[in-house]
Amino acid sequence: MTDEQLQELHHTLPEQTIAEAATSTLRNKRNGLQSNAMGADLLKAHVALLEKEILLSKHGDIFRLVQHHYRRLQAWHDQYTGWRIQRTSTLIRLVRHSSTATQGYQYERLRDAKDFACLTWILWYAENRQLSGRGNDQQFLLSQLADQIQEQSSQGEEEGTTLDFRRQTDRYSIQRALHYLGDLGGLQLVDGQTREWVDQTGNVDVLYEFTDVARSLVAALDAGAVAESAAQLHPLQPGLLPMAQSVPALMRAWRSLLLGPALFAFDDSEAFAVLRTHAETVATELLDTFGWLLEIQRNYACIIRPLGSATGPTTTLTIYGTLDQIVLLLCAALRERLHTAPWATPDQYGCLHLTNEDMNELFFAVRERFGDNWGNDARSRGSSSLLNDVSRKMRQLGMLRGPDENGNILILPLAARFSASYEKPEQQTPTTGRTRSRARAKTARPTPALPGME
Repeated sequence: MTDEQLQELHHTLPEQTIAEAATSTLRNKRNGLQSNAMGADLLKAHVALLEKEILLSKHGDIFRLVQHHYRRLQAWHDQYTGWRIQRTSTLIRLVRHSSTATQGYQYERLRDAKDFACLTWILWYAENRQLSGRGNDQQFLLSQLADQIQEQSSQGEEEGTTLDFRRQTDRYSIQRALHYLGDLGGLQLVDGQTREWVDQTGNVDVLYEFTDVARSLVAALDAGAVAESAAQLHPLQPGLLPMAQSVPALMRAWRSLLLGPALFAFDDSEAFAVLRTHAETVATELLDTFGWLLEIQRNYACIIRPLGSATGPTTTLTIYGTLDQIVLLLCAALRERLHTAPWATPDQYGCLHLTNEDMNELFFAVRERFGDNWGNDARSRGSSSLLNDVSRKMRQLGMLRGPDENGNILILPLAARFSASYEKPEQQTPTTGRTRSRARAKTARPTPALPGME
């Protein structure tokens, strides 16, 4: 109610009625401000719960904020994802269930398959200590853990699955797994240095202690579901998990979108079709709940986050890292090859079926054309090693799957989203001071383009 309206009421209503009207106006304004603040806090809680794998009491305000909004958060996930929020006085964790198998690795800290194997064996060791009655004593020596893992992994029948910590590469794998679990809060270093054990510096050992976070991770693991999925998965086949087929299609769509990197029609055509039908409703709910945007292309859908807003384990592309530049350049080369001298045709889901030889040929062409613009490390490395790292990055981003045992590769339509080119020195505009020196240093910086490219 404006001041003019209040003045008009002053001439037509008793004084008591005027006071009541003014009080009501102030109350409505205050309620509106409180509602906006609560909405902002709830959005912040939603994002933190999704992007933080584990929230601990030591995280302070954000932990208390999620605790405060727990019922609203759980009600939302009951409706849209079916995920459960696990909480105690010391930790909060959104227990997520994927509908499709993400082909490749989502986290930079875990680099190869043996890193994941070590992480799984460490959790097995934690569970084994619980079952053996040593639950109150969570401390253990790294040498004891390594001996147990090495003994158990040696019983595997598949070639290459055995872990041997006399090899430094395997010691690096367990080190990365330990650091990753430590970052989650599942381990505490009590005494010693892991690096010294990895480097075999004298007769050293390391004392660790499991926490409640490790027990939470163990309790949430469904070994039967993992085994069932592993038996049916193939790197170049659709990744819809067997246990997810009974989940409603729209709920599967929400799960794939939120876990990322994208929902592909290739993996779950039913969920993708339902998403297109409910696109406006999903986009509105996504924006209101997380502040994020929904993008739907012909064969995939993904979430667009504002620049700098991601705080969780989200793999992103930048224009500054050499590997990222090569990925962007390869995407551009793929598009150019399809337009000028196609050697493959996208299938009905927008996927390209290539071979290792095709990727090697493409990479060599990109390196010959742009390699002088890359950093010293990339220029000095062999093409095979560098392409392996680039392929791993593309898997993390949801652009590539494979190769399989026959050397076949699948390029997913998300790769069509990106392109890049290097600026020529003469295209640079004059700058001054600090900006000028940076411009010279970044003369060969690629400029990404982000159309649908389909």
